[in-house]
Amino acid sequence: MAATRTKPGLYALLLDELRPYEGRLGASLRMALCCVIVVVLAMSQQVPEAALSCYLIFFASRDNAASGILIAIALIIAASVGILLGLVFLQFAADEPMLRLGFMAAFTFGGMYFSVATRAGPIAATVGFVFAFVMTLYDFVPIPELLSRGLSWMWVVVFFPMATLILVNALIGPNPATLARKSVGKRLRASAALLRGDDAAIEEARELLEEPAGELASPARLGAIFGFHSKVEAQRLAAILPRVQGLLAETLGAKSDLLLAREIDEVADAIERRLQPAGGWRVVASKGQSALLAQHIGEIADLWTGRRAIPAIEKTEAAPSDTFTNPAYMQFALKTMLAVFITYGIYTARNWFEIHTAMITCFYVALGSTGETLHKAALRIAGCLIGAAMGIASIVFFMPHMTDIGHLLLLVAVGSFIAAWVSNGSNLIQYMGWQMALAFFLCVLQGFGPAFDIDVATNRILGILIGNVVVTIVFLWLWPVSVSAGTALHLGKAVEGLAAALRRTGKSLAGIMPELDAARRLSRLSAFEASRLRVRSPLLPHAKAIMDASQDAMAGIARVQLLRARPRYLFGAPRCVKAATLAQEESAARFLDDAASAIVRPEPEARTMLDQSLSRSFDTLARLERVLAQTPRRASWRGDLEATARTYRELLQGFAHSVEAL
Repeated sequence: MAATRTKPGLYALLLDELRPYEGRLGASLRMALCCVIVVVLAMSQQVPEAALSCYLIFFASRDNAASGILIAIALIIAASVGILLGLVFLQFAADEPMLRLGFMAAFTFGGMYFSVATRAGPIAATVGFVFAFVMTLYDFVPIPELLSRGLSWMWVVVFFPMATLILVNALIGPNPATLARKSVGKRLRASAALLRGDDAAIEEARELLEEPAGELASPARLGAIFGFHSKVEAQRLAAILPRVQGLLAETLGAKSDLLLAREIDEVADAIERRLQPAGGWRVVASKGQSALLAQHIGEIADLWTGRRAIPAIEKTEAAPSDTFTNPAYMQFALKTMLAVFITYGIYTARNWFEIHTAMITCFYVALGSTGETLHKAALRIAGCLIGAAMGIASIVFFMPHMTDIGHLLLLVAVGSFIAAWVSNGSNLIQYMGWQMALAFFLCVLQGFGPAFDIDVATNRILGILIGNVVVTIVFLWLWPVSVSAGTALHLGKAVEGLAAALRRTGKSLAGIMPELDAARRLSRLSAFEASRLRVRSPLLPHAKAIMDASQDAMAGIARVQLLRARPRYLFGAPRCVKAATLAQEESAARFLDDAASAIVRPEPEARTMLDQSLSRSFDTLARLERVLAQTPRRASWRGDLEATARTYRELLQGFAHSVEAL
């Protein structure tokens, strides 16, 4: 994870993004080591396109060894399929230019379509790219035998960096089992810090909650597949991680409880150090309001020690597939295909193959929305210029003084480490590091010796810039898709999750922060869109207010959940009291339902609906407070009712402030 944001502004943002965090140095050094090994193999065995091989290290590196091995294997398979298909189809289309163009169009469209319409993602795009690129090579290498040999080398160009990445990950890569246990411990300690009332705990907890529970558990499962730990431990960690996220979300609404905080720290220490106390734990809260937290930490402890059976993986109902019904997928694939053919036409018409990186750029810059695509293009241009400056400076100042391969390896190690450090930032700057690496490698790795030709480097970099310009124009003017649609989708899911948690039908509050984080990321990218797109959206001007309100509401709803879980909550209260409490619960949840619906509605319709819904909820609260006023002071359940009314009052006042901010 990247460093915490401390100050507003571009300069402060860059400082935060480049700040060290746990694991960043190790990841950057491993990537630099892989690049050095790749260069040694390329130079000693005279494997062409060493720059592309080194770039693939950046493309396939992940934050844990198991995921890195998996993506490396997947890329080897994808490249093999793409090259094999290219060789087969070239036999039919070698002498038929129109047929080659048809195959190129079909695979470009298909690869990009399935990259957004299915879970295949970058693998589908890679297959489409490799096949399309193979179809273009016959224009410049019109001899089938030479082309087949070149394609065989192309497979080697992909295979040996991926094999290097697999070897390095297997030997010194971050152990996914250790990372999973640390992830559990980090979240438990954040929960304990909240219960101790630490000032910085809330911000840390929100950052940890932004990571989806499913993604946290994935490395643990992959670790068992590749032998990093046992299958049983993987199942335990996969069952514990979602519960730890849920516990952390619930703790946002808890009051201080030092006894429970100390016990949570003990559980965290045992899991991180892989201890298995024979007697297990008996977790007890010092206060009734923490009973739910004590119950959940007890379940986590019992899962780790084996006293509780590992539950079966819950099968969630799959959302209806829109793979072949959503027109946005076809429009995206057509836009990318058009950009590919424009760049292909530019360098083919002028017989300028040196700028073929323009076509490659189209495949790896295109994203679903205009804001995402232009953000990625901006990062690619910035990274390209910085990497080019590094490479050209190396050619001018360092290359003339190099006398052996050791000097070249040292240069590659330093350049790749700098680019890797940037690429290991958050998604706001990550892609810039990738492009710094590519431009740098294209400059300094031109052949099997020192590079002195600046023209080769500048041509390839010029191709990257041309590709970015073409993609920008196409995506800006043809079926432009604003980020507002994705922002509304994620915000709507977050607010629906709040309503479900209030109604006791939601599984956990932990699923809300990842949706808010995705919405916040897309909202930021709206700055890259044309003003004509932003003004069409009724949501973007109010997105920040809605996100802040949803984040604040999480703590209020967590307090409601902890109240309801108190031992003997409202025990002995008359039916009318319980009915008033349930009515208030349903009224607040209905307001959240209306808010989720209003997110995509234009003003003033949405504002009117929210005002009416909030007014009804305040009326229900007034009835609950009248019931409280009539309750005898000696009633054993009066304290529960007072706390409930006070919590709902704070929650509704937060809603009212949010509506006023719209």
